[in-house]
Amino acid sequence: MEKVNCPGMDEVRLYRGTRSLSDALFLSTAAHELRKRSPSTRIIIETHWPQIFYGNPSVDAVFPSGPRPGKGAIPVSYEDPWPPPGRHILETICSNLGMEDPDLRTYYYELAPERVRARQVVRPSSRPLVVVHPFSSFFAASSKQWNFHHWEKFLDLLPPEIETIRYGNPEEPATPTEREHHREMIGVDLRVFASILSNADAFVGQESGLAHLATALGVPSVVIFTGYGSPEVLGYKGNLNLVPQLPYAPCWEKDGCEPCKGEICTAAIEPEFVAENLLGLLAAGRRRG
Repeated sequence: MEKVNCPGMDEVRLYRGTRSLSDALFLSTAAHELRKRSPSTRIIIETHWPQIFYGNPSVDAVFPSGPRPGKGAIPVSYEDPWPPPGRHILETICSNLGMEDPDLRTYYYELAPERVRARQVVRPSSRPLVVVHPFSSFFAASSKQWNFHHWEKFLDLLPPEIETIRYGNPEEPATPTEREHHREMIGVDLRVFASILSNADAFVGQESGLAHLATALGVPSVVIFTGYGSPEVLGYKGNLNLVPQLPYAPCWEKDGCEPCKGEICTAAIEPEFVAENLLGLLAAGRRRG
């Protein structure tokens, strides 16, 4: 996108029309950085996920995005060039809006009624709670998807006292596990689930919208990078970012590259290694009160 110097403008209207939860959360960073630099600017967001911005003090108004930007809206893009250079995606977005050196994190704000509802759905327990996300970009990019059989083995490796929860939608397959303390939350309101996630002891999943949401909520996370992308561009320093040791990764190709075709890189990180990292994270100190 063509660079626009947003700080100092009376009003800034940011548009991102994709259905990606990650992209909506990236806008939360842009809004936060703009508010920090230009407190008097009126900030408006157009996004497929307007609910992400409820209660956000950096946003004055939010609207559902249409097929085209509204009048005066600035389309937010990070795809030019693609594949991306070795620069974090939030740095690229903010730089295109006239802001350098942003804090590399996303932002989300819970509301009190959502916390109450979350405690009704998931009762407080002495068991460690881990949110898992096995199907990120299930239909969008096969090379981002960690091997299904690895997910099944990983869940079987976890001690039985750990409670696992998976958030998803009806179009995705069922999570491959028969664990006693496992719950599928399909079609749950995202904001209620965000409050459930905020009470979790850890998150485990591929780089995805939920991984970016867990970061916004400060949840300790084990994030699995396959051959598609890299933590230098899409990760956060506070997370345990697991990366396959392959000479051709990352390829940034949705269906994988030669010689892999998304089959080698998606299975390169072993389930035992993911379980080891998760258990180490839990042993380092539970955060749930």
